[in-house]
Amino acid sequence: MLKIQCGLLAAVLLLAPALPALADDAPTPARIRKPAGAGAETIRSAVEVMALDTRARTLTLKRDDGNTFSVVADPAVRNLAQIKPGDFMIAVYGRARALTITKLTANGEESTPEAAAAKKQTGVQRKKRTTADIVAIDDKKGFATLKEGRDHVIDVLVADRKALAAVKIGDRVTLDYLDAVAVSLKPARTRR
Repeated sequence: MLKIQCGLLAAVLLLAPALPALADDAPTPARIRKPAGAGAETIRSAVEVMALDTRARTLTLKRDDGNTFSVVADPAVRNLAQIKPGDFMIAVYGRARALTITKLTANGEESTPEAAAAKKQTGVQRKKRTTADIVAIDDKKGFATLKEGRDHVIDVLVADRKALAAVKIGDRVTLDYLDAVAVSLKPARTRR
């Protein structure tokens, strides 16, 4: 019995250096595209306040992974005046909502004529436009995560499933969207 266990231990020790190489071939979570379906969610997360504009009721928050994102404080958030940069909070917020998502061509132009028509829409509160890279897609829930710059991300709900199906991870896109809305911001008891 001891001889078998020693043999198994020796085999494991011999294979151990090869295990990280095998793991490198596995797709990372950001490279996995989940299958189609439907759904939505509210996110509850410990965050650090990086910037705050009390007049516009906008906050830039930092997630545990080091990426930042922006939210607009809902009128239900009554403690906005007490919040300052550097505070750690428990935030409850929804995802941004995509109005249009359009893949850019190699020369940096939008790939569909519908994108030009979307530019002419007006009257939408807190409408923003950005150019960013897609880093994750969840077809089942209709979510996409886009990265602008080095560390700013936008988690967005894309209701137009055809537009979501037309893009893939790694694509550079133009996104018209409505900000994410925080419905609750409460001080965290401890730092993350």
